[in-house]
Amino acid sequence: MSDLYKFGWFPDGANEERYDCPNTWLREKTSGPDRLVIAPKSHQTQLLEQLLGCLPEPYLLLYVLVVPRGIGEPGRYESNYSYTMPQLQQFLAVYSDFFENDARHNLWIRSVSGDGLLVYDRHNVIYAYGPIEHFVAALTSAGLTESKDTRLHFHSPHVHHYHADFDAYEDRILHQEEWSLTPLLPGDENPD
Repeated sequence: MSDLYKFGWFPDGANEERYDCPNTWLREKTSGPDRLVIAPKSHQTQLLEQLLGCLPEPYLLLYVLVVPRGIGEPGRYESNYSYTMPQLQQFLAVYSDFFENDARHNLWIRSVSGDGLLVYDRHNVIYAYGPIEHFVAALTSAGLTESKDTRLHFHSPHVHHYHADFDAYEDRILHQEEWSLTPLLPGDENPD
């Protein structure tokens, strides 16, 4: 499945190419708490796992299915139980190709204690809230550099891909985990 990708752009205005993020991060002010906007070039789920090491266990998941292709329906699928780090590592390992190469979803992971939140979105970008300086140390250790920009920019036009090759993963994630389903909220398609 290595030829599949979730996010493409048109550098010459006509021919699509895979878009890889620049392997950077930046600090961003929001109407709430400050956050980091992290744009890893590859291995997003591995980086997500490293960042989880900055947050206390256990964790809750919110799987946001924006564009279903399988038998699922669009919505916010909140885990009915918490995950330990080993359980979450297993979950990420099983679904890493799906998360990294298909744009039908976002994944939110928060510490049950409320001490942090990671949002992995449809553009292969991770938003990190909580222990900012711990996250920065983890990002530096992973080889990402701080961006000089004040905001992450996406090329326009761009395209998201939803691959039939991953439909079985969608069905599996929805049926092998225990979720409470609620409707999509404004901003779920493109989280800010």
